[in-house]
Amino acid sequence: MTGGTLPVELAEAMVQLSAPAWRLRKQAVEVLCAYVGRVESDDLVLAALVERLLSRLANPDTIDGRAAAHDVLVAIGPGCVAALSVRLASPGPGTRMLVDLLGVVGDDSHVAQLVELLTQADSDDNLRAAAATALGTLGGETAEAALCRLLRTESDMLRVYALDALRSAVAAVPVSEIEPLLGASVTRVGAVTLLGLCGELTALPLLVTLLDDGMAGVRAAAVSALVALEASLPSRAGVVASLLMGLGERTRSHVRALIADPDPDVRGAAIRLAGLSADALAIEPVLAVMDDPMVLERAFDMVVALGAAAAPALATAAEVVDASGRESLFRLVGALPLGAAPRSLTDAMVAALDEPDEEAALGAAEALQAIGDRGALAGLYRAMVAPGRLGETAADALTAVMVREEAHHADLEFIVGTAWPQSGALAQNLCRVVGKLGDPQFVSQLVAVLGSPDVGVRVAAATALGNLPGEHEGASALSFTLADEEPQVRAAACRSLGRLRAMSACQSLISATNDGSPMVRAAAVAALVNLDNPVNLARLRAIIVEDPVPTVVVQAIAGLGHSALEQDLTMLMSLCLSKDHEVVKAAARGLGSFSVHRATAALLGLLGHARWDVRWAAAEVLADRRDVTALGPLRALAAQESDEHVRRVIEQALVSLGSTEVEP
Repeated sequence: MTGGTLPVELAEAMVQLSAPAWRLRKQAVEVLCAYVGRVESDDLVLAALVERLLSRLANPDTIDGRAAAHDVLVAIGPGCVAALSVRLASPGPGTRMLVDLLGVVGDDSHVAQLVELLTQADSDDNLRAAAATALGTLGGETAEAALCRLLRTESDMLRVYALDALRSAVAAVPVSEIEPLLGASVTRVGAVTLLGLCGELTALPLLVTLLDDGMAGVRAAAVSALVALEASLPSRAGVVASLLMGLGERTRSHVRALIADPDPDVRGAAIRLAGLSADALAIEPVLAVMDDPMVLERAFDMVVALGAAAAPALATAAEVVDASGRESLFRLVGALPLGAAPRSLTDAMVAALDEPDEEAALGAAEALQAIGDRGALAGLYRAMVAPGRLGETAADALTAVMVREEAHHADLEFIVGTAWPQSGALAQNLCRVVGKLGDPQFVSQLVAVLGSPDVGVRVAAATALGNLPGEHEGASALSFTLADEEPQVRAAACRSLGRLRAMSACQSLISATNDGSPMVRAAAVAALVNLDNPVNLARLRAIIVEDPVPTVVVQAIAGLGHSALEQDLTMLMSLCLSKDHEVVKAAARGLGSFSVHRATAALLGLLGHARWDVRWAAAEVLADRRDVTALGPLRALAAQESDEHVRRVIEQALVSLGSTEVEP
């Protein structure tokens, strides 16, 4: 093959780049990109391919093939820049397309060439506009300075392109450079956007004035720019708040109108601005657009900013809102300060708990969790009968209200009565409440429902008992529960015995490590580790050797990390050679408690492991061990590490170890 000749496959693909059918052009791009991906940048065929693609891109007679050629050249990336720069040195037909490409594949070293194209006053304005766009993409001080100079040109078109490019570069242009452009309608929107990036307090009154501009597009840009500017001036928050709180009714109405803007960014900015200006009337238009998750987040922040002032508007809205907006309304109510919601509003949420619309009921339960009082307890208890999310959310809300109102044992007994439910969602959720309250006076009730015929209730009761502090009969009951016929109940009992640190259950837990269910064995081993009894070490070593399930073994390895014995160090080092990466990570964490240098050497060895997460775990342990002998090897390994996450942890380990290094 002679220089400049393309293989048949590539030559055919070049022809197909201009095919009338989109499918054929797409196939051609795929063929060419596949070749580009498997050759070096100095490949002779690649050089010939680049020249043909650049010619295709610049040729005004190949409109259909331009986009396809551009896609392939972007895939080539830096490999086409040299040839591209040569062509740009002698501008001709199609140069604008080449300039557009340079903005995508170029870097800082090409800014000067683009600035030269930009400043040639006798050049075609379209070419200068393309250069401006490319400079905005590349950014940097030199590019921004050239674009700022372009703002002073007499061409409206070039000023618009310069404004767009400066926005793309996120340039902080002085207000003095921007203000003259606010007078012309063609440049006003772009100038307003730049004011939001300038970082100068003097831009605030200009933007506030522009909220009343006669052009809707300018008002939308001003809202977004004000929010962006406010975020960039945290040290002047008081000045910003004072100015925005002084907005007149006409201006506030303009902001409220933008809450319905089709652009989600403008909607969000308008809601944010309404909150900053304490406009409670904005709540009604906000409720009309709450189907957007971003709007919900902004609206929540708005109610937080409004505080108690939002309560009357929310109460009014609750009387007229349709079914589709009730959930959103209730979630906003949850952002009110405690005690701010009128009784009519909390009563409406309690009533919604019993309605068939589960989403609205969930919203009401979440709001009551945040701001409810004693008056909501009975309604929340009734809602706990619902299976799934609603019942659980109601249980969490009831717990939150009781904790907030300091109403535990007596109030709960008053609501539930003397006969506790034994099955169903209500019984499960009641156990959930008792566990979260952590009140040991409920031990007897939980022990009673451990005998429930409902598996879910037995699991919930066993879980809740582990959250009740102190020595109580629950530990003995949980030990008996290790004989339950359902593995999920036995596993829950093991976990709770571990949380209670019930030493009396040690032998029962050791027996449970032979359970037929891996889930139960893993829970039993984790509980034994939590007991931290040296007597259990022998059993943990045996489990590591014998148990076929890695999940169980990983739990046992954690127990060896509590030991200072030589035989356990030896076992952990041998486990670093395991084929199971989870076992290796557990061994690495276990080595962290051994101070000898052999443990450090084993961890450094793991930094050469094939899996990134193993290397990451080893680096984290090394950072915590404070063994400065690891500094040298870590520095060398940091230079070799290919994974960004692992390299970051190694660098953090170097900082941590460097701070402990003692000067000789």
